[in-house]
Amino acid sequence: MKYKLVASDMDGTLVNDKSELTERTKATIVKVVESGVLFVTATGRPFSNVQMVNDLITADMPFIVFNGAAAYMGKSGKLLFERFLDFELAVEAFEFGQKLEIAQILWTGPRLWANRICEETEDYHSFSKGLDMSLVTDLTTIRSEIKGISKVLWIDDPANIKKLSVEMNAHFNNRLQCVSSMPHFLEFISNDAGKGTALAEIGKLFGIDKSEMLAIGDGFNDISMLEYAGFAVAVENAPDGVKAVCDYVTVSNNEDGAAEVIEKFIL
Repeated sequence: MKYKLVASDMDGTLVNDKSELTERTKATIVKVVESGVLFVTATGRPFSNVQMVNDLITADMPFIVFNGAAAYMGKSGKLLFERFLDFELAVEAFEFGQKLEIAQILWTGPRLWANRICEETEDYHSFSKGLDMSLVTDLTTIRSEIKGISKVLWIDDPANIKKLSVEMNAHFNNRLQCVSSMPHFLEFISNDAGKGTALAEIGKLFGIDKSEMLAIGDGFNDISMLEYAGFAVAVENAPDGVKAVCDYVTVSNNEDGAAEVIEKFIL
């Protein structure tokens, strides 16, 4: 099989634990794009925070962001796909977080909001590459000025996030998706969103069948993408539940796992 598209998660997969792209990984991304393969970065990050990949290549490649709530072309910035949370569900998730006194971030398309200024939200603000961050404590007050809510994100201790993930999935009972992209993040996105859904839309746009796609990931938020692609790969640092849905397990993100897969199965 000659794969026409490779999709890779970013944190925990494409970058190492220092959030760096190694020289080997950079070279591999450049080579696979130059070979004519569509390279899709699929991440929970906002579009503003994928430029380390976008800057590597001259071609206009798709980027799946917000855990699949949106997708953009890297160079042109063209919006390919966008799915917003039902507003009432977003309010429910936000108000639940307020009662628990959780630090929260909201994305309304490319705009960033926080429920308070604190260490957690300030750290996230710096992570989002300097975008303006507005404060909001009542979502109904901003409804008329936004297009929609891409995701609600909770920030807390990893142990508590793990516990809250179970509780929130039980509470919402499949009315929305509740996923963890990083150990200290819990994210709420629409059931109409997700990395797998966004990947399917990109496939339609570019005329690529899922059997011609290879996907690489490490987290439970990657499962929809891994299950959709014709060939699914987990990095060694992925939990067993993610490895169980994959066709192949490569070395860890700190050992250039994504590069190893692309070299072996595509280049």
